Amino acid sequence: MRKEDLLNYIGSVNDRYIEELFEDEVKAMPKSSDHKSWRALAASIAVIVVGSAAMFFGLGKADMGTTDIGGHTTKLPMAANTVVMLDVNPSVRLEVNDRNVVVEVDAVNSDAEKITADISVVGKKYDDAVKVTVNAMQKSGYITELKNSVLVTVVDGDEERAASVRKTVVDTIVKIDKSVGYDISILSQTMTGDGDLRELAEKNHVTTGRIMLIEKICKLNSEFSVDKLVKNNIQTINQLLTYIGVPETVERIGEAAGVVPEKIRSSIKFDEMSGDELINFTCALSDFYTRLTDYYSENDVVKQIGYVLNITQGKDADGKTLWGIIAESRNHDIGSQGAVFSSGDTKVKNWYDQHDIYKVSKFVKGLLDIAA
Repeated sequence: MRKEDLLNYIGSVNDRYIEELFEDEVKAMPKSSDHKSWRALAASIAVIVVGSAAMFFGLGKADMGTTDIGGHTTKLPMAANTVVMLDVNPSVRLEVNDRNVVVEVDAVNSDAEKITADISVVGKKYDDAVKVTVNAMQKSGYITELKNSVLVTVVDGDEERAASVRKTVVDTIVKIDKSVGYDISILSQTMTGDGDLRELAEKNHVTTGRIMLIEKICKLNSEFSVDKLVKNNIQTINQLLTYIGVPETVERIGEAAGVVPEKIRSSIKFDEMSGDELINFTCALSDFYTRLTDYYSENDVVKQIGYVLNITQGKDADGKTLWGIIAESRNHDIGSQGAVFSSGDTKVKNWYDQHDIYKVSKFVKGLLDIAA
């Protein structure tokens, strides 16, 4: 390997390549009385390269390296890698060097291991690596029309560099939108450092980016807790943000699929729900939409083609919050579908098809009667 090739992949350099590089340098030098001093300089440069390579395999944290030049020990600041995190439920972490090349990939959880096992992105430009990774998540069913959320987090000590990389990553995913025929809802944010979040992230097998997003949500609303939210995937969190608002430092492009339609959102009293009730409602409604895919295509479910959704919220005699949902079909062959769930449910337990949908209608009437 020649030195030009080596420097393009400095993030994955090893001792054998370093020796080869500097052997080539020495062989190319003319013999002179300064021959020993050139060897000393080459050796000192090698120390810097080795130190830089070791830093590339760290956690994107800038360190101080030491080198001996002219008999003096000098501390030199080493450039930190940029870290790009992609969270869906798989949480994948890409380390990117200053040449925009991916030098390390970390599968943060077991879902991510399934993704990274089938792709090879080390040595690729980071935008290409993002495209390959997101495509793999789509192929594995982690990103679909109905589960369309991705969290992008970029960590870099240089705020301008972080913002630039974030824009490139988001633009790359937006282009994937156009190729697959459905919108991906992209949440994105930047960080200048993540050291204080690593312990909590490692404990929960998620990225520090996901922890930071969750902490921002908890600061907005004390009803939520990190312990509760961290158990949910990015799709659920993104759906939740539709109801409570997106934190100012987080950007969102595209709406999350599987939420309450805007035209009937005002009929749901989100401001009266506790944090747990909101999370449970979000999960149960998402499950309802998934059940509908047994009758409609995902595209039709997301765009609400072929049916009209009605949601009624009320309380039972004991004060427990309940919801009655009906997908009123415009197709007589399919018929209407419905469900009933409470504030404690994260899944639809009572599902009714066209043969017994009247039970939901009766239930809804009961809720309205109690409210009256």
